Amino acid sequence: MPVNILSICDPTRYAKPPLDVPTFYQRLSRDPRVHFHHIPVANVLSGVDRPHIRVASTAGPLSYEAFTKLGDRATELKSLMDMDLVFCRTLKPFPLGYLSELSRWEAWTRFVNRPSTKQRQIEPDFLLKVASGFIPDALITTDWRAAQSFFERHGTIVAKQANSCGGRGVYKIWYDRGFYVDNLLAGTQHFAQFEAVMRYLQRSPEPLQFYRYLNRVHAGDKRVVVVDGEIYGSYLRRSKGGHWVNNVSGDGECTLADISAEEVEAIRQTVGAYQQLGLHTLGYDFLMDDDGTWRISEINAGNIGGFARLELLTGKPVMTHLVDWMIAFSRRAPSAIAA
Repeated sequence: MPVNILSICDPTRYAKPPLDVPTFYQRLSRDPRVHFHHIPVANVLSGVDRPHIRVASTAGPLSYEAFTKLGDRATELKSLMDMDLVFCRTLKPFPLGYLSELSRWEAWTRFVNRPSTKQRQIEPDFLLKVASGFIPDALITTDWRAAQSFFERHGTIVAKQANSCGGRGVYKIWYDRGFYVDNLLAGTQHFAQFEAVMRYLQRSPEPLQFYRYLNRVHAGDKRVVVVDGEIYGSYLRRSKGGHWVNNVSGDGECTLADISAEEVEAIRQTVGAYQQLGLHTLGYDFLMDDDGTWRISEINAGNIGGFARLELLTGKPVMTHLVDWMIAFSRRAPSAIAA
């Protein structure tokens, strides 16, 4: 009997046919084992009485153009109790109240990555608690004096804002007769005092993450895709223009990459903390340290990319493997799923 799978995203944020989310939708739409439904982000926060939601159902071939217009068709009333599995493919930053609303859905349906624990995972200090032995030197703070001391200790540092993706909330900071702050989208800004740097970066009350800058970042940003503890594969993203940010959302190009025994061990030592929270699809990002060691820079537990990319690079049915897992996961007994 087909399983009912619901996916959440905003198709209008995909201005060109990128690989992952549209490909994911196309595969599920034509899979005879699945009844596939889409809900746009706006409908998550709409006033429909729960457990009812308004969705667009799709079956058969799904063109990219039809994908971008799915939100216009999301008027069909469905019950969350009829959904076997929900996969959030929403890009950050998440709208205000989004994760809180989805957390309420857990009373009626099952998620690939639980939104209630996702709220804990995106807290600025979560990675430091889980992976302190595998990441560069780090500081989590709202105090500009503490951040300046960390800067003075390391010379060049990176600041990260919570609830961002694609390099948008990542900033490189260095000193040369003043403080320079560089961002992939905003470019380079100059400040006379570090306190002014902190005001520029502090867009919310959330603490900022500060990391020691890794001077061999131009070796690339390695993405390792992990599902429920299984490593699906790895590829390297490298900026064609030589920028210190290697994201595909910038000008990063992708090549297959090997996974070292050290990286496998880092994943083995950390993945359980995510599984215990019901966070099953993960994107591990590794950067090369000055001594050649690949260190974890981030562990993504939201709308991770990489499935379709790996399929393209390897020629293997990676996306089918993901769908197989989703179907099997949707049928697991509740006692077999981490709380």
